[in-house]
Amino acid sequence: MTKFDFLADIQKPWHSMSVEQVLATLESSIEGLTYVNARQRLRYLGANKPPRSRPISKILIQPWLDPLTYLLIGAAVYLQWNGAEGWALILVGGLHSVIGIGLSVWSVKIREKVSLDRPSRRPQEDASSVMVLRDREEMEIPSRDLVIGDVVLLVQGDRPNVDLRLLEASEDLLVNQSNLGGEAICRKQAELTFEEKTAALECGNMIYAGTEISAGTAKGLVIATSRFTQAQAAVTREKPFSVIHSEFRQLRQVWIGLLLLVTVVAIAFAWQRGIVINAMTAAALIVSTYPQNLLRIATLVQLLGMRDLAKQRIWARFPTVLDAIARVTTVVPIVESDVVLSFDNLNRAGIAWRGLIRASEDDAQAFSQVIGVEVHSYFDAPQERIRQWQSNLNLQQKSKNAVAVIANDVEDISLIRAADVGICDRTCRKELQDSSGLILPKEDFHYLPIAILEGRATFDRLQRAALLTAASSFTLAVLTLMDTAAGFSMPPLQLLWIGAIVTPILAFPLVLEPTHESLLFQPAHRFQTILRSSNYLRIVLAVVATITAVSIVFWMKYQGQAAMLSQARSMAFVTLGFSQVFHACAIARHSVLSNLPLLLGISFISVFQIIFVQVPWFGELMATVPLNSLEWAIAILTATSSFWVQELIKT
Repeated sequence: MTKFDFLADIQKPWHSMSVEQVLATLESSIEGLTYVNARQRLRYLGANKPPRSRPISKILIQPWLDPLTYLLIGAAVYLQWNGAEGWALILVGGLHSVIGIGLSVWSVKIREKVSLDRPSRRPQEDASSVMVLRDREEMEIPSRDLVIGDVVLLVQGDRPNVDLRLLEASEDLLVNQSNLGGEAICRKQAELTFEEKTAALECGNMIYAGTEISAGTAKGLVIATSRFTQAQAAVTREKPFSVIHSEFRQLRQVWIGLLLLVTVVAIAFAWQRGIVINAMTAAALIVSTYPQNLLRIATLVQLLGMRDLAKQRIWARFPTVLDAIARVTTVVPIVESDVVLSFDNLNRAGIAWRGLIRASEDDAQAFSQVIGVEVHSYFDAPQERIRQWQSNLNLQQKSKNAVAVIANDVEDISLIRAADVGICDRTCRKELQDSSGLILPKEDFHYLPIAILEGRATFDRLQRAALLTAASSFTLAVLTLMDTAAGFSMPPLQLLWIGAIVTPILAFPLVLEPTHESLLFQPAHRFQTILRSSNYLRIVLAVVATITAVSIVFWMKYQGQAAMLSQARSMAFVTLGFSQVFHACAIARHSVLSNLPLLLGISFISVFQIIFVQVPWFGELMATVPLNSLEWAIAILTATSSFWVQELIKT
């Protein structure tokens, strides 16, 4: 047992202990550590530096930390050993892993660029040096040399990078905890103690890394450094999913449930008919219908939206702000009694303006009649008023309305936290900016429609990509069931081509489309949730149209003649592939000719569809035979049914 083993266990409820108990536990004193003792602790504990982040290396090894990777490899090896196309599973799995790594690396680069290009960027770095007591004398040392048990002296403007238990505090001590999600301005006192289960940010005798001394002076005892601070622990625990991320996770669960159901039903059909279901077909169905990289794409699209807003000098502080601003149905500016209001009419977007004014309720009502907008007194329970506006149910989908509050004073921070989106401008105080999600370049409400439009465009891109992916997955699942029930077996490589190659190639360009101005004039309920009845209807109609087209082409050619099975299967394969192409063209916001990635994707798919059917070697691989011009024309024209169904939905 070494001299400083007692420092290994620092996860103690320091806030519930008195100053004397904390000093005794850490073997320190109010006068600080001796220089020799501090150096010994530094060698034992290591430098006080945040854990080095190597996102690229972590991204590269991430696929190898996923148990599903080894499950896929094991299944592929088993199938290949038994004469199936196990190599195709490895190839597709490796391809999606590379794509996932690429998306993650791209997201990291965009996040770094957005961080560097923030308008009026403010320095947020912790101080490189700090004042401490060593050998009963004040001295300045590098912050990396701080150790547990050090006594730190803090003044206004200091930003500690360690957690501290207050030993002494001036009467006017104020700490800004907004960077950690706490109150922007809160008082701290050394003599207080709290219950063990008290939330960290509610402990008035603690100062955490990442906070800032807004006023006063303090003397604190270091109780955590480096990766053990409250801020670093929060980063480790936190899972900052937006609403759309949560909905994608729900969709993924539905997909997994569907796959299990399809597999069970297919096995039942096969058993009833006295045949054995092809294990390769089942594996190909799972791989081709599983929603690969959907969450990564959602994060990437939100970061791209942040980048586009930054180019217009609008700063979204977090990716989730893009998701929240898209769902806003009520905008609430907090104004003074002598302000001159000028803002855009957002009624066509389903967004209402409501105001809070720093005046009496009578004056607010009079002001409301003058400007034609509902206005209430700022001094008459404003938080309850915001909750009331949020609780007004959207009749079309029974969901809570999203409220954005535009604030201009530190006193408004509590209202920003009560709202779904907090908004301020760059002229506001730092505490208010730290508590807001969206920062406008100046006090001008005309910037707000730009932010709302970008938020809606972000939501719309992800929604269309999800609809295309879901329709493709459900189509393949139903076709597999139908084939099994009819006594056929859909070629596994055709499943992999359509589900794991064609669909992602067509879906990804949809998330890169430019913002369409018409989105600002669509009803707000279309941007509240992906999991709504109208989207379910779109998916069902797309699936029905594609399956009907494939079935008609197959049975018209087959007609119960075994000799025509290969031609019928080849025509059905062509129809299925081009149905995905026409579906993507129908739901794209812009012309295909103006979307170069989509145009290239369609060209790539079309060329390989021809190669897979017309080239004999690939035909043997994909279980197809060459078709004549008339058969190609019939298959492709029938595939346009998915396009016309989507056009009918639009009208």
